[in-house]
Amino acid sequence: METKEKILITLATGTTGYEITKELLKEGYPVRIYVRSGNKRANALENLGAEISLGEFNSYLQLKDALTGIKTVYYCYPIMKGMPAAVEIFIEAAKATGVEAVVFMGQWLAEFDNQESLLTNDIKKAYQTLERSGLNVVYYAPVFFADNLIAFTESIVQLGQMPSPFGDGKCPWISTGDLARTAVALLKNPFPYIGKKVHPTGPESIDAKQMANVYSKVTGRKVKLMPVSDNMFMKAMMAASDEFGYNAFMAVQTTFYIQELRKNRFAESAPTDVVKKLTGTEAEDFESIARGFINHSPYNKSSFSGKVHAIKNLMKIIFAKVPDKSEQEALNSNQ
Repeated sequence: METKEKILITLATGTTGYEITKELLKEGYPVRIYVRSGNKRANALENLGAEISLGEFNSYLQLKDALTGIKTVYYCYPIMKGMPAAVEIFIEAAKATGVEAVVFMGQWLAEFDNQESLLTNDIKKAYQTLERSGLNVVYYAPVFFADNLIAFTESIVQLGQMPSPFGDGKCPWISTGDLARTAVALLKNPFPYIGKKVHPTGPESIDAKQMANVYSKVTGRKVKLMPVSDNMFMKAMMAASDEFGYNAFMAVQTTFYIQELRKNRFAESAPTDVVKKLTGTEAEDFESIARGFINHSPYNKSSFSGKVHAIKNLMKIIFAKVPDKSEQEALNSNQ
């Protein structure tokens, strides 16, 4: 019987890393997860068979310890400042421990010029550093995650309104399941893709009107678009910080991504057939994704109490405090 090499997953308690880890464990791969704390999700993965290694992304010694005995790594940096320096530390530790392949979670927008997002430009710098490093790297650069739409579910189901900061921009939204399955395929066989940028997407680029029509079909009620400004979008993220783990840095960076979506950046070279090629299965369409959101949501059925809760959340959004212009500039600067 073929021995399966242990794989290291960084940020394993994040949306994608968590699903990647579960999928690998299900397929019988030994997995070590690199996490900053032994939280509920980390403990759940440990119960499934994962080995936990605690550490920070800027610690050479902790990374070296986590990488010892590892040949293949999924490297995903948190949505926070400091990526370029952290990647240099990772490279040093990976070389010292004999890592053979890295699947690096990048970003599609990092391949476009004139990006304003600090995080996007940090990923550009990370690409350049990794390309010079001599490591075998696959650059995993998906389109916009459909998971970002989960926060809209309550308003859609209870109020029949889909908040939309997207304008007329189109996007081939990709499901978390497809993200995980394609990443797992790359981790199991990275070498045909070394040095390449891999772009998994959903099967169709759709705009906000089409999304609202899908939600109308799925919920069985008319769902209307509710256009929102960038400022209101940031307010919504800040208001949902406790429920979804958002923070001011995420809100500012995501607003830049929304602005790029309105320019149709995600539709210019998409959709791709990467999911089918890597997994043998067609990518989930938006209707399937939307049904999944609603079926797994505590707000999945319209009710009087649900509407009251949704209205309270709308009021919470209206009065949420967002970073002012100078604070936004600071959040988008390495200073």
